[in-house]
Amino acid sequence: MKTPDKIDTLPELPGVYIFKDPAGKDIYIGKAKNIRDRVLGHFRNTGNAKEEKLISCSADIDYIVTDSEPEALILEAELVKKRQPRYNILLKDDKKFPWIKITNEPYPRIFSTRNLTEDGSRLFGPFTDSTALNRTLALVKQIFPVRTCHHQLPAQRPSRPCLNHQIGRCLAPCQGQVSPQEYRKMVEAIVKYISGRSRELVHELEALRDAAAQQLDFEQAAHWRDQLQNLERVTARQKIIFRGMINTDFIALARLRKQIMFTVLSFRGGRLTARYDRAIEDPLGVGDPELMSSFISQHYLNSLTIPDNIIMETLPRDRELLEGVMGNFKGTPVSLKLPSSATDKKLQRFAGKQLQSKMDEMVAGKEKLSAKTAQPLIEVQRALGLDKLPRLVAAFDISNISGTDSVGSAVCFKDGRPYKTGYRHFKVRISGPNDTAMIKETVGRYLVHVMENKMAMPDLILVDGGLPQLKAALQLKKEKGYNVTMAGLAKRMEELFLEDGNVVSLPRSSSGLHLMQRLRDEAHRFAQRYHHALRAGHANNTRLVSIRGVGSGISGRLLRKFGSVKRIASASPEELAEVVGAALASRILQEFEKG
Repeated sequence: MKTPDKIDTLPELPGVYIFKDPAGKDIYIGKAKNIRDRVLGHFRNTGNAKEEKLISCSADIDYIVTDSEPEALILEAELVKKRQPRYNILLKDDKKFPWIKITNEPYPRIFSTRNLTEDGSRLFGPFTDSTALNRTLALVKQIFPVRTCHHQLPAQRPSRPCLNHQIGRCLAPCQGQVSPQEYRKMVEAIVKYISGRSRELVHELEALRDAAAQQLDFEQAAHWRDQLQNLERVTARQKIIFRGMINTDFIALARLRKQIMFTVLSFRGGRLTARYDRAIEDPLGVGDPELMSSFISQHYLNSLTIPDNIIMETLPRDRELLEGVMGNFKGTPVSLKLPSSATDKKLQRFAGKQLQSKMDEMVAGKEKLSAKTAQPLIEVQRALGLDKLPRLVAAFDISNISGTDSVGSAVCFKDGRPYKTGYRHFKVRISGPNDTAMIKETVGRYLVHVMENKMAMPDLILVDGGLPQLKAALQLKKEKGYNVTMAGLAKRMEELFLEDGNVVSLPRSSSGLHLMQRLRDEAHRFAQRYHHALRAGHANNTRLVSIRGVGSGISGRLLRKFGSVKRIASASPEELAEVVGAALASRILQEFEKG
C-alpha cells in the first residue's frame, strides 16, 4: 500500500486509527494525539522492516476521534482486546482465565466464571492460576457468611434456611434475616479483601463492631467481631515481606526467542498478595518500552486493582499518559518508575527470579522433560546463547605421552545422561605432541562418522581446553561447513570459551556447569582408558618379540590365536606347538617361566 490520498483527509485530532487488509479486517489499531501525523509516520519509516510489513498488508485506514489522548488510550485497549488485530501486541486471550464475579442482585453472590458477559456484575481478575482463585474463594467463604445458593432473591424464597445458616456460614437473606443494606456492607468488605486492602478492611470491621456495641446491638456486634477474627486468622498466615510498601506492583519482562513473558508481583499492606504470569504476542518484534506500554494498558485497565506504584526495569513508552489514565480510573495518583531504593531493587530481582522460574517451567514442558532434567540444559542454553535446548551434547578429549600412542575420545550425553551410542575413540594419525591438531582430527573424524551413519548431529560440541583447542575445532567447522555450536571448557578456571571469543563463568553451584564438567571428565576418562589399553598392548608385544626366534609375524599369529600375552604364557606346549612348532614353543615357555 502506497501513501494513500486519504491521509490528507485524516483529522489532526486525538483518537484511534485502524489499518485494514483487502478483506476489510482490522490488522493494526493504534492511538494518537494527532491521527494524521501518527499515520503519516508509519509511511515515512520506509527503512523499518516492521513498518514495511504492516504497510504492505494494508489496504485502507479508518479512524475514531476522541476528546483527548487519554480517551484514545482507553479506546485503543478496548478495541485491541475485542478485535485482536494481527499486528498488535496482544496479551493471550483473558477469556480462558477464570475471574471472580460478584453478581448485581439485592443479595449478591460470589463465584468464579469464565463468561465475561456484561450484565452489571463486578468482575475481578483474570486469575492465571485457578488453584489460587479457588483458594481465595474458599478463604472468602471462611471469613464472610456470604450466600452460595442460586435462588433469585428476594423473589424466589425457599421454605426454610439451608444448612450453611445453621453452621454460621450464611446470614439467611432468603428468610429476610439480614437487610440488603447490611448484606451490601459485607459484600464491600469482600471486595476490599479480594483487592488486597486487608488493613483498611480491619479498621472498618473494628468500627462496625464498636458502633453496633455502642447501640447495644450485641448480636450485630458479635457478627462483625466474628468476621474480624476470621480475617485476622487468615491474614496472620500471610508472610510479611517488607514494611512501608503499602500498594506496589513489580513487573519483570523476559524474552526467550519469540516468546515474551511478564510476571507481576502485587504487594498490598506489606504482603505479597498475588502473582500474575502473562504471555504476550509481538508479531512486529518491537522494543521493550513499547511492549511494556502495551502490557500495562491491557493488564491494568482490566485488572483486579490499580496500585499506587508500578516498578519495572524498563519504563513504558507513554509513561505520563498511562499514569494519567490509570490515575483517573483509580481516583488517586499512580506512579510508573524504575527501582530506586535497596528494597525496590531487591524485590525487582525477586520478580525477575520468579519470571525466570516460570520460563524454565515452560521450556521443560515444551520439551517434555522434568524440571530437574531441564534445569542444567536451560542454564547452558542461556549461558551460550543457543537457539535451542542442548539436549544432545558431544565432548572431546585427547590422551598421549609426548606424542606417542595418541588417542582421541568422543562421549555423548543425551538429556544430561550418558548416551553410549554416541561414544567413540580414535587412534590419532598425527605424530608428535600437537594437542590442537589432534582435537581437530578427532572432532572431524567423529562428525564424518555421525554423517555416514545418519546419526543425529549434536546440539553442542564441547572440547576440553581453552581458546587454542576451540579455535582448532572452529577451523574444522569453517572448512567443512558444519552447522553446530562449539565451546571449550578450560579446567583451571572452569571457564566456558564461546565461538565469538567471549568467556563465560557460570557460578560454581550452577547445575549447567556441573553438567559440562561431567561431560569433560567422562571424555577424559574414556580417552585415558583407551590410551592405557594401547600402551599395555605395546608393552606386552615388546616382551614377546624380545624372545629369540619370535619376530613381528610370529608375535602377530600368537596374539591372534590366544588374544593376549597372558594367555600365551599359560598355554600348554602342545597348543603353542600348533602355531610355532615344538622347539620354539618350548623356548617361549622357558622365557615366561624366567619371569
